Amino acid sequence: MSPVDNGNEYVWPASGYAYATSNCNDINVKPSIAAGGGFDFVPVRTCFYPTSGSSYCNAYRDITVGTWGLAATDVKDGTRFIVQFQFSTKGSIAY
Repeated sequence: MSPVDNGNEYVWPASGYAYATSNCNDINVKPSIAAGGGFDFVPVRTCFYPTSGSSYCNAYRDITVGTWGLAATDVKDGTRFIVQFQFSTKGSIAY
């Protein structure tokens, strides 16, 4: 995962959406670095784009660098989403 800067926060994927899979009921993020000034965590939130209705985002959650953390829970298969980060990071996403 290498989020791109959209001017307000860093977003993954770089374009379009990711789609939740049957591999996991949650969206998990494992940041490997936090480039926001030496922090040991990365604030992360997930934004959802349903096929009908308005898009919405959950609240930011701090995920510790080097550990897996929940970006969203109980996500239905096929749900379109993006993950937003408050500052630059790299790492892994499982969904």
